[in-house]
Amino acid sequence: MSDIENMDTNADTGAVIKESNKLLNIIMIVMGAVFVLKGVFDLLLWLEIVPFPTWIQAVYDSLKGDEASSALSFLGSQGIISTALGFWSVIAGILLFREQESGWGMSLVILSIMTVIGITSVITWITVPGSFDLLFWPNWITIFATIVGLFGFIYLLITKKRYN
Repeated sequence: MSDIENMDTNADTGAVIKESNKLLNIIMIVMGAVFVLKGVFDLLLWLEIVPFPTWIQAVYDSLKGDEASSALSFLGSQGIISTALGFWSVIAGILLFREQESGWGMSLVILSIMTVIGITSVITWITVPGSFDLLFWPNWITIFATIVGLFGFIYLLITKKRYN
């Protein structure tokens, strides 16, 4: 069945009423909100307002001078990236509910970035086994975002006609 066959028609006008995939739209909005939360958390870590998890503190303590500053600046930049990605994910999810082509395009970009960031993190966790902490919740956000990003990206490519 094509996307057009899945769409309802208005009984009065006969116009096709598009219906987006509500699950993906909601996931985009929720993931966006969680990414904003993660970004704020990263920024709070960077500003040393909240304590570091023990494994991050151990790495930080082992660094000296410029190395420690570089590690901290990485947290700040990650926080800003996560916050921006989350914000645009919320906007894209809302636009997907409205069947906007701009929402489709934004979602493709956001989901591809989430996938690339996640795959990079997973590769790091595999190559540096001590870098993954089961209890550090941002790691689970990254794993979930990678899976949703990959499958969401593929789904949006398959259903492109819905957003034209």
